[in-house]
Amino acid sequence: MVLMTTVEDFLERGKLLSPDVVEDIDSLDDEAKEKLFEKDGLVIRRKDFEDVNRPKPRIVVNNHEGREELHVSDFTEFYLERFEFLKDEVRNRLDGEEISSINNVSSGKTSVIGMVRKVDDGKVLLEDKTGELILKTDKKFLEDEVVGVKGRVIRNEDVTMSPEKIIYPDVPLSKEVRTLDDDLKALFVSEVNEKIENLVEEKEIDYVFSTSKDSPDNVVHISNEAGELSDIDPVRCDLGELRILIHNGDSVKKAEDSLDLDRREALISILKRRHLDPIEMHSLNDRYLLRKVPDIVHVSDDEGISVNYKGVTLVSTTENRAYIINLKTRDVEEVEL
Repeated sequence: MVLMTTVEDFLERGKLLSPDVVEDIDSLDDEAKEKLFEKDGLVIRRKDFEDVNRPKPRIVVNNHEGREELHVSDFTEFYLERFEFLKDEVRNRLDGEEISSINNVSSGKTSVIGMVRKVDDGKVLLEDKTGELILKTDKKFLEDEVVGVKGRVIRNEDVTMSPEKIIYPDVPLSKEVRTLDDDLKALFVSEVNEKIENLVEEKEIDYVFSTSKDSPDNVVHISNEAGELSDIDPVRCDLGELRILIHNGDSVKKAEDSLDLDRREALISILKRRHLDPIEMHSLNDRYLLRKVPDIVHVSDDEGISVNYKGVTLVSTTENRAYIINLKTRDVEEVEL
């Protein structure tokens, strides 16, 4: 196809360009220009230009198909790979401090990194590849999460540690606040209905992200019903440079209950742990592991929350509350439905 860059090219195809479109028409690729030719009407206006020029959501799909036959070695490899990744993330937050393997710790102050294997009242079993120790603490943990611990060790028949500080994999300190160059708005909702469709027109919304199964063309969604995305949870979506994560919110509820947190704290806790639900194995691909930190996290529940944590915007929508995020400024607007 010959690149079309002039007003004459459009005239030959029976289209006029408004003055505020002419100066930017060369920025479009051929596919976007073809979409302009398909627009109704004689004149291509600015809104038409913006419609074809805005970034398209791209679903990032991990290979999550189950294997026909699994062996013990598969599960061992699964946990070791997760542990090594999260261990490195914790180590990055310890500012070069020396980390002891559990089998090498001696009585006194030290730092270790391990995976929580068992949680009892006042006792937490922590292990690494070399051994295990008991944390004596009332602090709450999730089984299978990876943490760093600074504290005082007493080595007798059992190795016990009194934690003084807990270090999580967490969001990297160097994480940038990513935005889009264009002034685009995304609406985050729990379900799409006529009221939402009217809101999209009223607020001039560019994208809709929903956890419901019914979706117009501009809606990225997840569902518990049969459908294209029904077996993918969470949904990871790239929008330009932005990483958006859509999750049904079950693991946030688990964190509330297991860690005795409110909704806001529970949302933050999944980022600090870099895993949506470490206590369960959802697949050997571990798609709940947050290797890349998202820029926006959207879940649904019965409590509406919006919070920013270290450059990540987290929203929890309800059937009565939605949120609009300006993708250029990352400002958040709460909407009562």
